[in-house]
Amino acid sequence: MLENVSKLAGVIHSLGLTKGDTCIIYMPMVPEAIFAMMACARVGVTHSVVFGGFSAKELASRIVDCEPKLIFSASCGIEPHRLVDYKQILDNAIAESGRELKTIILQRKQKLVELGPRDSDYEQLMSEVKHL
Repeated sequence: MLENVSKLAGVIHSLGLTKGDTCIIYMPMVPEAIFAMMACARVGVTHSVVFGGFSAKELASRIVDCEPKLIFSASCGIEPHRLVDYKQILDNAIAESGRELKTIILQRKQKLVELGPRDSDYEQLMSEVKHL
């Protein structure tokens, strides 16, 4: 836990976020969501956890309200009878919000997605950064 949180805090710091900045955590119930919450606290970045069942419109309203500099998300969520396309919902929400921001995407093997210019791969960033 400490190693993951420390490395992710280093990622957040390397992206230029500092004390007082805000990020959104829009992820399924995976350990990486907890790492993101704790890493934000470690560097003084406020986080807002957004329920993964929200639509793009609801996520967009949270983006507008808290003005994040970064969003943590995943390629998909896994429900008993379907996959939830988190990345598509996130892209639609960002477009609807009219904001420019960075995202970190956890690629899940059940649905790999193509990353765009604003997106960074969670695992790649974690492999490149030093602890904070």
